Amino acid sequence: MTIDQEQLRYMALFESMLGVPAMDVIDDEENGRLIFLVGKNMLGRAVGKGGRKLRAFRDMMLREVGKSVEVVEYSDDPEVFLRNMFSPARVVKVIIDERGEVRTASVFVKKEDKSIAIGRNGRRIKRARLLAKRWLGIENVKIGDAV
Repeated sequence: MTIDQEQLRYMALFESMLGVPAMDVIDDEENGRLIFLVGKNMLGRAVGKGGRKLRAFRDMMLREVGKSVEVVEYSDDPEVFLRNMFSPARVVKVIIDERGEVRTASVFVKKEDKSIAIGRNGRRIKRARLLAKRWLGIENVKIGDAV
């Protein structure tokens, strides 16, 4: 995984404004957004009281670089990390399947949360696929209904 100068600049700005270091940032040009990854138990600090800090950062980034901002909390546990990627959808079960060199994750959510898990225009599932590939080596993430 490599991080270029522009990503380093975004990460430094994120830390200076939110007081939380970013572990990574993905510039998702296709969807016009920056996806920041923060350490375990750091999401609340990044958001700030009432979401004020994150809202100010999002507004500034949209104004200055024309991109929206999303933040996901990292976990060493792949199942927890995948659950975090789909928040606020309620994930019931995660199965990571390894067949040879290919890893696939199946994430089962409550039926009424499936549209939340997918996200508007598929943004949340695309975010999960980007993060899962980059951090977990998972080639594909699928969403299913929990039974």
